[in-house]
Amino acid sequence: MRLGVLALVIALTGCVSQNQQKGYSGDDFDMEQAAKTRISLGLTYLKNGNYQQAKVNLDKALEFAPRYADAHYSLAYYYQTVEEWGRAEQSYENALDLAPRNAEIANSYGAFLCQQKKYDKANDFYSKALNNLQYANSAQTYENMAICAADQGKREEAIGYLTNALNHQPGRSKSLFMLTQLYVETGQWDEAESVMRRYERVSRVSPESVTLAIAIAEGKGDAETAQGYGEMLVTMYPQSEEAKAYRESIIRKANASAQIVRRVKPKAEVQAKAQKVVSPESAPVSKEPAPVQNAAAAVQNEPQPDLPVLEDPQTRYHEVKPGENLYRISLKYNIKMSRLQAWNKLADPGDIEVGMHLRLSPEK
Repeated sequence: MRLGVLALVIALTGCVSQNQQKGYSGDDFDMEQAAKTRISLGLTYLKNGNYQQAKVNLDKALEFAPRYADAHYSLAYYYQTVEEWGRAEQSYENALDLAPRNAEIANSYGAFLCQQKKYDKANDFYSKALNNLQYANSAQTYENMAICAADQGKREEAIGYLTNALNHQPGRSKSLFMLTQLYVETGQWDEAESVMRRYERVSRVSPESVTLAIAIAEGKGDAETAQGYGEMLVTMYPQSEEAKAYRESIIRKANASAQIVRRVKPKAEVQAKAQKVVSPESAPVSKEPAPVQNAAAAVQNEPQPDLPVLEDPQTRYHEVKPGENLYRISLKYNIKMSRLQAWNKLADPGDIEVGMHLRLSPEK
């Protein structure tokens, strides 16, 4: 669970100093407000890694308001962070005993139970959260349910939960990315491509998203688009683990192809000797794989040869439209992204703006 789960608690507390509390006495001392202040301090310490001070303040919050549900909720999160699972579970139970209709606590407890692989019990608490008509974060709960289902290998069920999450929050980038992954894992390539387009409109490009785009293109049998995305991956994120893995996969494929060709070569030579005349259409197999045998070296000695500059030589400029980025434009025109950057004097791929006219060929 993330610290953001308790954002509502933090927002309510504000920034009240401990010195102010010392001035309160008797009926003027607001125990619940003091507890909120201690919770805010405790969670801040926890976020910054000072677990000792976090525990001191969260314990003090519980001392001030032992029947305040959020005090138990905050302690549950602390125990979860330090992996004291039994105490975390008891604190969640205490919080829900005091606030049985609190959907935020029910959602967080469900996520904790899923983490402990108590899937059925987790779904019970997710359902409690969703059944609260005043609950405004249903998308988060459906997303959590999808994670829980995916952990059990129930991919189609997880897809259904993510679809529900996106019905509540169409631009939720994490749900879009997870849904794309699940469509890829289940071989639903058209659906994966459609959701990926939605993801690209609401989120920044990353090595993970480009890698996912490569998988989709390969799944659809579009080798050219897959190669284009691969080139973008190694151009934009050359030091990433994804780029490293992509280069290695290209080398493995090239080596595998070369080995296949070498095994075929002796047979081709025998056939060539047996036939005194060879027609142009049936050239010896042994002469075809020369580029394949050198493919591994070509990948290692980047940069690779440019792709064709343009399908239509008359097209000289492209006007940037809303939602577009440089790597999508480079795919559209089959131009290396590094070329587009050079021709348009772009220091960074993210420097383009809506309405900008990008040059699609070098200046003459």
